Parts: sequence; C-alpha cells; structure tokens
Amino acid sequence: MSENLYDIAVIGGGASGMMAALSAAKTAPGLRIAVLERLNRVGKKLMATGNGRCNLTNTRASEKDYHGSVAFMRFAMSMFPPEKVMERFRELGVWPKEEEGGRVYPMSDQASSVLDTLRLSMEEAGIEEICDFEACELARTKLGYRVSAKDGRQIVARRVICAAGGAASPSLGGSASGYRLMESCGHESTARFPALVQLKANPEYTRPLKGIKYSGDIDLIVGDKVRRTETGEILFTEYGLSGIAVMQVSRIAAQALSQKRPQPVYACLHLVPMNREEAYGLLKKRRGMLSGRTLENFLTGLVNKRVGQMMIKWTTGLSLSETSGALTDAHLDALAESLTGWMIEITGTQGLEQAQVTAGGVRTQDINPETMESMLADGLYLTGELLDVDGDCGGFNLQWAWASGMLAGESCARSLTGEKQPAGRRDKPVFENRRPEKAPAKAPYERRTPPERSKSSVRQGRPAKKDEYRSDDRRDLRPSKGMRKPHD
Repeated sequence: MSENLYDIAVIGGGASGMMAALSAAKTAPGLRIAVLERLNRVGKKLMATGNGRCNLTNTRASEKDYHGSVAFMRFAMSMFPPEKVMERFRELGVWPKEEEGGRVYPMSDQASSVLDTLRLSMEEAGIEEICDFEACELARTKLGYRVSAKDGRQIVARRVICAAGGAASPSLGGSASGYRLMESCGHESTARFPALVQLKANPEYTRPLKGIKYSGDIDLIVGDKVRRTETGEILFTEYGLSGIAVMQVSRIAAQALSQKRPQPVYACLHLVPMNREEAYGLLKKRRGMLSGRTLENFLTGLVNKRVGQMMIKWTTGLSLSETSGALTDAHLDALAESLTGWMIEITGTQGLEQAQVTAGGVRTQDINPETMESMLADGLYLTGELLDVDGDCGGFNLQWAWASGMLAGESCARSLTGEKQPAGRRDKPVFENRRPEKAPAKAPYERRTPPERSKSSVRQGRPAKKDEYRSDDRRDLRPSKGMRKPHD
C-alpha cells in the first residue's frame, strides 16, 4: 500500500493540473505528489494553444474577458494576476514576452518549450507522472481518497486536486469524466455548451465562399439586439463561419440557441469599413467610372472577387455578363446595404469536438474561492476549466488555469503542513479594475444596430432593417436568411 500512497494526487495533467502540482511542491517540498493523466502523455492540449506558440496569459485580463461564475474567480486572479504568473514562469525557466493586445508568449515562440519546462520542473521537484490513468472513481478512505482507474489500477492520496478539464477537444484530452467524478462527491454542474467554436449557417451563402478570409467587424445579434461586436479575422467555411472574431462571439450564439425557446441569431458582417451612405456614394462613383466594365468585376479591388460576384447576383438579380451601367440607384443602395451589414442567420455551432473551451462546468457555490477546496468533501480541491468559468481568446483561459492551479496547489499543501493560508493581497488592484480605462475611439463607420422589429419581421423571425418595411411595401417579405433579394 505504501507504494501507492501519496500526499497529493492531481487528477489531470493539463495546464492547471501541472501548475497545481508544482505549486504544492514549492509550498511544501518533500511531499509525495502524483499527476494522473488519462492520455499517454501530459500537456497535449497545451501544445495546441496559441497556434503552437502558447499564449501564456494576457496582461490586460479583467472580468470583462470571462464568463460564468466570474465573482468566484476574483480572489484567485487577485492573488495570482498575470504579473505573478509571468514571474513564476521566469522562475521555471520560461521567459515571457508581451505582444499586441496584452497577449503574452514564451520568447521561444514554442508551446513545446513551455511543456518541456513544466515537465522538467516536475521531475526536479520529484512529482510523478502516471499516464494512461483514466480516473473513473473517487472514494473516501481512512487515509484520504482512493482514486481508481478504468484499467483497475488504484492509488490512495491524503489530498486530491481535480484538474480534469472540460469536455471540449476530446482529441486533446477533453472529457466529461471530471464532472462525473465531482458529481459522485455531491457537486452539481451547470449546463455545458461549446465556446470559442465555429458558427453554422445556411451553406447556400457560405459554401461558395469557402476558404475566403478577411479582417473586419462582426456583430452578433440575438433577437433584435447586438449582443457583442468583434474585429478580427473572419473565414467562410463549408458549414458557416470561422476565424478569431467569430470564435469570440460564438459563446453568446451557443448559449442563445441552447434555450428552450431560442430567439433568432444573426451574424452581421461589415465587409467594407464605411457606413451605408459612404458605400452608396463610392458605388455610384464606380458606376460612373467603370460603366463599361462587366458586373463580374464591378467590385473587384473593393472586396474579394468571389464575394463581390456573389453580392452582385444576390442583391441585384442581374447577370454578371451585363455592364456596370445597368446598375440602377436602387441596385446600388441594396448593394451598399449588404456590403456594410450582411445579415447571415446562425443555425448552430460546431460541437464540443471542435470547441477550444467548454462553457459551464461544476457549480462554484460549494467551493471555497480562497482555497479552491470543496465545501462538500474535505481535502478535495477543484481547479481550471472543470469549473463554471471560461474566457475569451487571447490567453485568458490559460491565465485562469495557472491562477486557479497555483491557489489550489498552495492551499492543498498548506492543509497538510498546517501552515496558515496567507491573507489576500488587498493592497494591490483588485481583479475587476485591472484593465485601464481608455477614451472611446471614434467609430470609422456607423454600426448596423437593428431597430425594434416590425410585426412582419417578428413573424419571419429576423431583425428588421431601418426603413425596410412600410405599409405600402409590396416586395416579397420572405427572409433570405442571408442576403435580401429585392427582385424575387
């Protein structure tokens, strides 16, 4: 039995689990600690972060960048803010560098070097890695806890830190096993759904544009309200939309569509950086200058050629072989509207298999935020993505993984040595005020904010557009779920 008896067993060899083990070993050297990993090696998901560069943290992290039980994470994030995380990595041998937007990467630009450093540090601290150990049962014993694996192996530990992660990206180690283990200890979980994931739309509109990407703005609209706006890369795919900007708004879309009576969800794409009136003026000028050019190339040089051709076909109904002189003012107005606010109905998201993060998780009401210890099972600590906390792209999820892991590891080790938990660093800025206030920048163009929906638009399940429907309007009011075709 002594061979399988540990002071601390960490379930999960991801970012939070490894940091928890290292923090415990640093707090109380000499403890026997084991990291139990269900895959054949630790840190597999860490290797995929930051496009292989590992976005360690973000110096601008604030509550605005997180979702779920945000109030719960304040203590851990105040105790271990990004500066503390970077200081810890320097101690381990990884030198961080800050880039645009506060994103922090290792100077090596290699996620593999971060993982190698964590593993070397664990080896130097005497922490054991036990891989291919898929924990399936957690039971109380006189000595602490017995952790059983699916293959029949068992270990006993005086304390357990569960850092089993979320269900996203199962190919990289994601699993629902951690939720089941915690539920067996009396904990409850919230509803879970994918976050930082691709959006699905009617492929009739996105499939012809597959592979095209551009940098622009996207508004995520639920019902008739713009819930979030992001700027960045947007990619058209076989099934819908992808890219960093799309991923950032995907959580709101997934949550809205998961409701029992979901409201319609739209992505409003701004293909050109100008408002509708400016776009109309530009198109009118192009018509005059390029009147002899075919419509196939009327928008070439303004937007991607394939995007331009699709816009012409769907908004004017004209043949691409006609000349630009055939465009009427009404055609140009409809084209300007689509270029400055193309409304695409979102029908769903890709699943947890493609998601980077799980939204939702173990409820935090039964966890002590100042120690990460369970209030239902003494000696059990929870950390990382397993909990009902998730962040945006940009290093925010790893920041939470490191901070919660460091707090859980220190607290767990101190519970074994009898050392008193230190008071929170109240002299430092609290987590929610970390982001500096900036004067609002002047928008380069007017944003497409949908007004209140008319009766006809409510019936059709889409946001109304300004001045679109009138009592004497005899156009076909059926929504295109993509671009409006005024000549149907």
